[in-house]
Order: sequence, then C-alpha cells, then structure tokens
Amino acid sequence: MHDALDGLTERSGTAVRALVENLFAETGWLTCWIERMAQTAAADPFFDLPLVANGNKHQRGLVLFSHDCVTLTLNVLSIDALAAKKTHRRGPGAIIFTGGLTLQKFLKGGGALLQLWSAAAPDALFSLADGHCCAPAGYRAIKDGEILTTDGRTQSYVISHAVSDIVVLQADIRVDRAPLLVEYDAQSLLAVGASSTNDGASRSQMLLSFLSMLGRAGDADVLERYTHDDAFYLRWHATRELLGVDAGRAMERLRAMERGDPHPEIRDVARCAISMLAGQAAGATPCHA
Repeated sequence: MHDALDGLTERSGTAVRALVENLFAETGWLTCWIERMAQTAAADPFFDLPLVANGNKHQRGLVLFSHDCVTLTLNVLSIDALAAKKTHRRGPGAIIFTGGLTLQKFLKGGGALLQLWSAAAPDALFSLADGHCCAPAGYRAIKDGEILTTDGRTQSYVISHAVSDIVVLQADIRVDRAPLLVEYDAQSLLAVGASSTNDGASRSQMLLSFLSMLGRAGDADVLERYTHDDAFYLRWHATRELLGVDAGRAMERLRAMERGDPHPEIRDVARCAISMLAGQAAGATPCHA
C-alpha cells in the first residue's frame, strides 16, 4: 500500500479511493493478521500491540496504517455506548460533515440503520453568518461486509438504530478535502461550528501562539508572514498574535484587512478590532466582562 501510494503520478482523492477499494474488496489479510496477533498475545502475557489506539467514549479502535494520503483504522462501536449516547444526551445532537472522503467496510454491520444527511460543500469564504443548513437524505440499512463511501464535503450520517456492536474497517482519505469540517445542529439543522481540516494550518496556529507568548520582537516577521496566508482563520489568528509582539505592524495589517480581505467576516472583525483599539488608545475604560 505504501509503494502504491508513493507511486501515484497524481495524489488525488479519486486515485487514492481506487487503491482503498481494491484493498477493501477482500479482507482475508486482516483476518489473518488479527489471528496472528491473538496467537502472539496468548503466548506472551506481556505482548504489547505495535499499534496506536484511537477512539472516544463511543468507539474504540486501532490505527492499522498511516500515510500522507490515507489513514486506515479498525473500529468497534459499542451498542451499549450508542444506547447511552441516545439515552443520556445533554443538549442538542450534532451532525458532522468531516470535509473528507471516507470509505468504511462494515465487517459486522450490527443491524445498523443510518440516517443520511446532505449539505453544500464549504469553500474558502464559508461563514456561519450565512445560515447554512443541512437536509435529510433518507436512510440506509447496513449489512455485514457492505462498503459505504461518504463524501464528507457534502454527505454525513448518524446511526439511528443498531442491535449489536458494529465493527468497521475505515479509510480516511487525506487529500482533496474541503477546507473546513462543519457541525450542524440536529434540531435546527443550522451550521453552528466549523474547524480546519488542514493539519498544517492547525499546527501553525499553535506554534504562532507559542511565538507570541515568548514576546520576542524578531518573531514579528514570522507572524506577519502568516497574516497573508490563504486560510482566513490562520490569517486572523496570526494577526491577533502579532498584536502582542508588534502592535504597530498589527494595526497596519488590520487596516489592510478591513479594506480588502477576501473573507467578509475578516473585514468585519478587523473593523471592530480597529475601533476597539482606537477607543483604548483614547483612554476609554476597557470592558473586563
């Protein structure tokens, strides 16, 4: 799989999907591998799986394979955890559109019934203020061995019903993703949250915050460079951090953003920030709420 991915002339979602579909067509390799692991564990009480565990309170899993283009995981969704999620839910539920292409082979379907959802794909100008909504797109009953492909840019699902644990071999394709993961409220169906699907951009935000905390004047050049990034959320994050290092340069960037940033929300928040900073400079009492 590594060789096939590295040998792709074009790393597109379509090309990676074709390789994953070929891998998922016959999964005897996985059964054989699990049996060998089980035998080793039975013979050695100190045996430690050479794999990374992942999951949350609703599912447990292991990372089987990781590449720049795709990650393969083996997940178990507990029927008890699914039931508890429905019974003890606090507040409204959420419908998540991951922004990426996902292939799932249900090794054990668990009698699952999926409720499907659709939405418009988010682009670089996506704004929660525009009132984006998702819409119901029917239901799908899952059988053992079935392969489900979900385009997380425009498709999502929630498990409406199941009768037993669900075991899924899952491939998350990491190329050709939408810029944002979008969360919709399950009652109003309105978009209520969004986050980056770009791992590099997320790491950059964290590292820029570290630079700002250090407060070194020489880091202003690095921070300012990121105020011109293609990702609107990274531009704004870098500008906020630049304020703590070089307020003068940050004000120049804020004025430029107010005049002509491609994203309407960035223009609006830049205008608000300039007004607030001007008020503080004039001696207005800051609000500590």
